[in-house]
Amino acid sequence: MSFWFTALFWTAAALLSALAGWLVLTLARRRALAPAQGDPGLAVHRRQLAEIDDLVARGLLSPAEQAEVRAEAGKRLLAADDVGRPATLAGGRAIATAAAVLAPLMAFGIYLVVGSPGRADAPMAARIAAWSKADPDTLTAAQIAAALTEVAKKTPNDPKLLQLLAKARLESDDPFGAAKALRQAVAAEPRNPELWTQLGELFVLTGNGEIGLDARKAFGEAQRLDPGAASPRYHLGLADIADGKPAQGLATWRALLADLLASDPRRDGLAAEIAEVSRTGRPPAPQQQQAALPAGPDMGPAIRGMVDGLAARLEADPNDPEGWARLVRAYGVLGEISKRDAALARARSLYKDQPQVLDALKAAAEPPQGVSRP
Repeated sequence: MSFWFTALFWTAAALLSALAGWLVLTLARRRALAPAQGDPGLAVHRRQLAEIDDLVARGLLSPAEQAEVRAEAGKRLLAADDVGRPATLAGGRAIATAAAVLAPLMAFGIYLVVGSPGRADAPMAARIAAWSKADPDTLTAAQIAAALTEVAKKTPNDPKLLQLLAKARLESDDPFGAAKALRQAVAAEPRNPELWTQLGELFVLTGNGEIGLDARKAFGEAQRLDPGAASPRYHLGLADIADGKPAQGLATWRALLADLLASDPRRDGLAAEIAEVSRTGRPPAPQQQQAALPAGPDMGPAIRGMVDGLAARLEADPNDPEGWARLVRAYGVLGEISKRDAALARARSLYKDQPQVLDALKAAAEPPQGVSRP
């Protein structure tokens, strides 16, 4: 904290305390000087003074008696008036003085206990600079993402750096920020099929499993640059099946199955999907889709890290309806239906009295358009 900021803070505190004391003293003085209309004794004495003049006018009191009676009544009136007024004024001054003196002292004491007066402020730039020099194993994904974001500002056309930034943002539960970084990466290196594939998979993740126009464009570009890549071919075939063109999608999948090595663990799952679509003519349910086909060795763990991190955060702090909807949607996209249903049940129990949240959760649990329920 700078010297000038500290001086400004305590000056403002002193002025506010003085203002509060002045207000209390002013109000107390006005109250003390105001007629005590609520005191019945004062009213009686004033009435007696008025009656003395009336008795003299009617000839019932002589002038000498009038002076004596008026003097006695005046003494009683002054005595009654003095009973409450000095105490009120003195009490008000005492309270105001205590407030004016104790308020800044208490504030200063609290600051010494809670604050750190001897420690300089650590603005965000300084923190990010420290994170940039720290061991990545000691940082959270969000801190790594913040540090990489600053580095990317200096080298905005480094696709590898932007790819790492996308991973960090994804692991810190920011899929939309990750997609933005990958957009920058493909703009910097448009002939990299891996980047296009990862971008397409992020579009699928953020689109509740639906292969929308952006995802199709990304997968199409990835396939054009690398015709043999598995993930673009799989997703484009799935998109054709969802569009009501199962024959075209199945042809793409059968060609992909033929190109997979016999030892590839994805062969059995893809063969089962082909058989299911051949029988029903509809896309497979999410839990039957090939979760092993997502591309890249780089982004696969990042996607899993994002989902696991989100689940852990909601377990520690469940008061986040949007977070629950994202978790339900992510589990559905990954085909982990049991986890999706468990998260959905937990969220529904938390927000059973909030219809709008329940509607959002229901929408998040729905399979993508054209995909049948399990």
